[in-house]
This record gives sequence, C-alpha cells and structure tokens, in this order.
Amino acid sequence: MIRSLRWMRHRLLLVLAGLALFHTSAMAVSHDGGPFRTEVELPMDSTSAMGSAAAAPRHDRLVAVALTVLLGPFGAHRLYLGTSTKVTIAYGLTFGGFGVLALIDLGHLIFSKDLDRFRSNERVLMWSDPPATVTPP
Repeated sequence: MIRSLRWMRHRLLLVLAGLALFHTSAMAVSHDGGPFRTEVELPMDSTSAMGSAAAAPRHDRLVAVALTVLLGPFGAHRLYLGTSTKVTIAYGLTFGGFGVLALIDLGHLIFSKDLDRFRSNERVLMWSDPPATVTPP
C-alpha cells in the first residue's frame, strides 16, 4: 500500500515537472498572453481562411475543456490558457482543489461567453474578481 502511494506521488511529481517544463519552453516562444495565443492576419479574398478564423475561438474552448476533463486536477487547462506554473503546482499538490476547482473551472469554461478573462490569469481561483485597488485619500 505504501509502495503504491510512493509510486503515485513520484508519478504526480513527474507530470508536474513535465508540465512546468512544457510551460516554460512554450513561454520562451511567445509572450503575448499565453503560449498558444497568437494573432494571425488573414487575407481578405480567401473564404476558406475566414471560415477557419471563425472556428478559432471555438477550437480554443474545446481544447481548454478537453484538458480540464482529462488533466484538470493537474492544472493543464490553466497552462494552456497562459497561467504561471505556480498555479499549476498548487493544482497538482491539492489535486485540483480535491477535484472541486477543476469541476468549477470546467463549468466556467463551458458556459462563459468570453475566455479572455481567463487568459494569463494569475489567481488560483480563475473565476474570482481581481482584488480592488485602494487609492489613498
């Protein structure tokens, strides 16, 4: 029993290290709001290119939802959306908030209209409002 727990712990640490390595290597390529978010200028006369541009936001949502379902407790969807590795490590150590955070993230990714507020979000609770800035009188 203890041997299997050690094996699972080592496997989890390897997955987290791989995700962190993947995230840092992807961030070295692009610094514009996440490793996979790029702006592409499409030609105006191509109708097939316009169809794929309309499907791009849908594709991002599907990939984020698939990562949440498959690797949500490890925070893979957060890496895809451009979050820092410290949030992913927090997800991995708590197994996605004992599965609760991953389920709530899944609901928000499916039912929200715009995913831009979740991109490059440094908060562990990605759906929470940012802290209000207090200005001195």
